[in-house]
Amino acid sequence: MDYQQHNWINKYLMPGEYVVWNGRPGKGQLLAPYDIFMVPLSILWCGFAIVWETTAFIMPAPFFFKLWGIPFVCFGLFMVFGRFILKSYIRKKTIYVITNKRIFSFRKNHIKTLDYHMNPTRNVTLHQDGTGSIRFYSTLMLNSLLSELDTLTDFFTPTQTFSQNSQHFELENIPDVKRVLKILSN
Repeated sequence: MDYQQHNWINKYLMPGEYVVWNGRPGKGQLLAPYDIFMVPLSILWCGFAIVWETTAFIMPAPFFFKLWGIPFVCFGLFMVFGRFILKSYIRKKTIYVITNKRIFSFRKNHIKTLDYHMNPTRNVTLHQDGTGSIRFYSTLMLNSLLSELDTLTDFFTPTQTFSQNSQHFELENIPDVKRVLKILSN
């Protein structure tokens, strides 16, 4: 969707703000680095849940046991297949717009903005085909995270400040990520 063909973006721009780039996430690269652990874990989970359900239906088990396994099978199937389908669907509905002041992420009725001049800390993932992702971290979030790590006394009970500031902004799987990085550097 070209922003010039649709003037819908103009109502979100501040005076003196103009669009320098727009795009959508690409279709490929559905696997993330954490999937090295998630794929085997989700297959194991789903396999166990399916064995449980099959056993509950084959053996003379109480009706409750037959019902008990259904949510676990559904969750397992979602973890193995559904999350990739959902990720692909969300990407189809996402539009990124970079202006001279901010970055916008539009997903249906949900809009996220980031002043990338105020949040220069970023992590870039490059793929061989030229696509990649850029994840921005708030300076406030990093400072809070570091202070939390200094004062964290119990690893298993994170404090409220830690969880509130653990948000990020990401331009996911964008084509020609090097060009976008150059735009963001100006």
